[in-house]
Amino acid sequence: MKLRLPVLGALFLLGAAASLLGDHFHVSTLTTAYLDRAHDVPFLWDSPIWFPVLVGAGTAGLADLRLRLGAPRTSVEPRYAVGGIAAVLGSYAFTTALGGFPDAVSVTLIAAPAVLVWCFIGDRFAVVCGVLAAVVGPAIEIALVKADVFKYSPDSDSLFGVGPWLPPLYFGFGVVASVLGELAVRRPPAATQGQPART
Repeated sequence: MKLRLPVLGALFLLGAAASLLGDHFHVSTLTTAYLDRAHDVPFLWDSPIWFPVLVGAGTAGLADLRLRLGAPRTSVEPRYAVGGIAAVLGSYAFTTALGGFPDAVSVTLIAAPAVLVWCFIGDRFAVVCGVLAAVVGPAIEIALVKADVFKYSPDSDSLFGVGPWLPPLYFGFGVVASVLGELAVRRPPAATQGQPART
């Protein structure tokens, strides 16, 4: 483990909170709907309690993985995280309007901002985190759909029952999580930096 438990806890809470907002986008627009089996557990806002737990754990886990892959960059700034989170949440919201679009169009509309997020704030290690999220995230959702836990609307379920734009959406999430890991261990410049040397 590269990150301290309090930091992992903070990243978990951040990911969980963001996931509740994103899931609200989908549920409130009927892009997704939870079925009877999902209601066997308590709900938090529009989501079964395990949903923010999974996303929060994924956020913390990917952040920690990034630091295991290589040394963090010294150039990472807090605005990278703010911009990345905004881009992913904006893409999440945008997916609610893509029902009925050809898959090539909807996937491109979500893949483009995901790639731009990586270009502006990510590095080569962020690609690993992004690809891992793009594979594991949709796979979990597909398994839950097959288990009749929830469903996507008929105009947004062409990827084995889930949205075709899920892989690029998760890729962007993975990139941002990796940057959060770097930011979590960022050290402020030394207090004496820029001051004239003592004689």
